[in-house]
Amino acid sequence: MLFNHSVVLTVYNAPGDVMLCLQSLASSLDFSRAELVIVDDASQEETQRILDDFAAAYPCVTLIRHEKNQGYLHSVNDGISHTAGDIITLLNSDTYIPKDFTARILTCFEYDEKIGVASPVLSHGNPFSVPLTFQKQELNARTLPVLVGAVNKKAHEIIPCYPDIVFPDGACFSIRRSCLEAIGLFDEAYSPGYFEELDFCMRAHKRGFRCVFMENLYVYHKSHASFGKKKTSEYMARNQKRFYDNWGEEYTRLKYTFPKKMHKKRVFCFYYSLWYYVFVESLLTISRIIPLSSLRRKIRALYQ
Repeated sequence: MLFNHSVVLTVYNAPGDVMLCLQSLASSLDFSRAELVIVDDASQEETQRILDDFAAAYPCVTLIRHEKNQGYLHSVNDGISHTAGDIITLLNSDTYIPKDFTARILTCFEYDEKIGVASPVLSHGNPFSVPLTFQKQELNARTLPVLVGAVNKKAHEIIPCYPDIVFPDGACFSIRRSCLEAIGLFDEAYSPGYFEELDFCMRAHKRGFRCVFMENLYVYHKSHASFGKKKTSEYMARNQKRFYDNWGEEYTRLKYTFPKKMHKKRVFCFYYSLWYYVFVESLLTISRIIPLSSLRRKIRALYQ
């Protein structure tokens, strides 16, 4: 069977997040138009069991299991190699998708054949973070569907223009196959992660493809540090240097060509109000300068 849409879910432990993500895929992914490829990068037994049970319940799902942990970028490239869709969406395992997920992604790529890469509005995303809710509610299997559903009711009212940006967010990263064929897979020199999606988008820009975001699709993204504080700093510093050595001048030019400030307030106010936008941006600005890292993390967990 040929699919319009392929979803690649990469997993490494975090069974609670994986359970919620699979719940959203089971209820919201259109399996008549989309295939799901899950790459388990040598997770522990509890997570393996969750994935085995899901694959058994949905025989159309392809489950790939690595015997040894090979890292995120290798898992992504491995998953892509098992897909057949015209549009491929890479999904982190700490996300929660809404209804009409496939339809809204495919509509975006049908809008302009030059769109090569796209991502939705996310909580804890970059460059267009919008919080899931301003109410302090526990996010679990009962509340997440309600909250994500409520936000996406607002998304349905948006007429998207799919504005150009420098790079969409890697947590929910959709690629046109012709773009992938033109520029190749993710560069595993950036392994285990950081700056790889930015490098991918720079290659897409160079080949004449557009990178856009979808204002009318909202995906919850929990977000957490994947490697620990020390390792995260090391990987980011190393890959940042690699990226700027390769793309620094062109990246600077694109940042001025497609400034995110041009769209962030507009997109935020689609979902909430201007006063809440000002409140959140003020708090996030304060969080960048306060010395207490625990308070800084708490503010970003609530409002980013």
